[in-house]
Amino acid sequence: MTDPRWPSLREAARRFLREEGCTLSVPKQNISQAWDLVQAISDHVPERILLPEVVEGELAVVDLAKLGGTEPELNICWVPDCQWNDFYIQAIDLLEAGYPGCVGCGGPGAEGEWDEAARRSQFLS
Repeated sequence: MTDPRWPSLREAARRFLREEGCTLSVPKQNISQAWDLVQAISDHVPERILLPEVVEGELAVVDLAKLGGTEPELNICWVPDCQWNDFYIQAIDLLEAGYPGCVGCGGPGAEGEWDEAARRSQFLS
C-alpha cells in the first residue's frame, strides 16, 4: 500500500467491477484467467445483468483504465508499470469484500471524487 500506484490500481479495479458490460482487454496468455475473473463477478454479483467481455490486446479496461503502457487521456485511470496479476488480485479482493454492492468495502478513495491528474503527479514527479 506504500506504492504510489496502489490507489490507481484500486480505482482501476473498482471501475472494472462497477461498469456493466465493459470490455477487459488482456494479453493472449491471460485470456483464460480473465474469463475466470468474469465468472467471479457472476458468482459474487449475481444481480449483474451485463458481464464484461474479454478481448485480446493491451492490458486495459477499455475507455475506463489503462494498465501499463503509455500515458492515456485524463479521463482514463492509468496505472503505470502494471501487470495482469496486480489487477487480478485487486479485483478479486474487492469482490470478496462485497464490492460493488456494499458501502465502504471499496477501500480508501471509493466514496470520493477521483482526481486522475493529482494521482498522475504522484508517479510522474
